[in-house]
Amino acid sequence: MTSLLDSALYCLVRQLGAHRARMASALAEHGLHIGQELMLAQLWRADGLSQVELATRLGVSAPAVTKVVRGLEQSELVIRRGDDTDGRVLQVWLTDAGRALEGPVTAAWYAVEAEMLGGLEDDERDVLLGMAKWRST
Repeated sequence: MTSLLDSALYCLVRQLGAHRARMASALAEHGLHIGQELMLAQLWRADGLSQVELATRLGVSAPAVTKVVRGLEQSELVIRRGDDTDGRVLQVWLTDAGRALEGPVTAAWYAVEAEMLGGLEDDERDVLLGMAKWRST
């Protein structure tokens, strides 16, 4: 029997752990923690999303969104406001400081990605991206 330590997914999990550690370091330079950048990225794409929409887009629970939003709010990167038509719905809006992080955080993300995937040919990167998209749908 082959060891699970020889499996492709085990190797992938180890690489993702390395990616997470590198991203944590890069994000810390901008005062962010892992996961906050993904929520900000959703807001950079569509500002004013409700917390329920954020949870759906990120594939996480509503309490997880609340926790991350609270941290971003304390850092003055986002604000929460009640929806104009339904006060029970909380929308999350970027502040100017939150919007200003888009360039530096995106650059940091792609720098870490280039470091992690630098040895791959373009067609190999395309296969990796295709695999990730195929499984996420």
